[in-house]
Amino acid sequence: MSIVAIGIGVCVLLFFLNRYMPVTGVKPLQIEEWDDEVVLLDARDYQTSSRDIVQDAYCIPLSYLNRHHRDLPDKEIVLIVRDHVEKNLCTRLLRRKGYRVVGYTLACDVEDQQVPCICGE
Repeated sequence: MSIVAIGIGVCVLLFFLNRYMPVTGVKPLQIEEWDDEVVLLDARDYQTSSRDIVQDAYCIPLSYLNRHHRDLPDKEIVLIVRDHVEKNLCTRLLRRKGYRVVGYTLACDVEDQQVPCICGE
């Protein structure tokens, strides 16, 4: 019985580490720091990204990224995400697929936001 409890505890711990443990090597970038050598990947859900459009960005939400990662060119990637959990999950998935994520930008659509949205109203 105690082995089962330990196993469940380890599984729960790994789940939370995968979601909330920050990834290394990915730095926050402002719009001015993007260059033409990187691919912009908007990993927010479709409803959010359609209201806050980023020109020249690939719009592939996190839930579709595992199936459609082949649509991305073989370049360094800058993520456009809603929060840090989304950044962590996207970065880990893309790294497993062989991509190099170099940065991210947080974008949100709430009134009391900490980081301004990428596009204006």
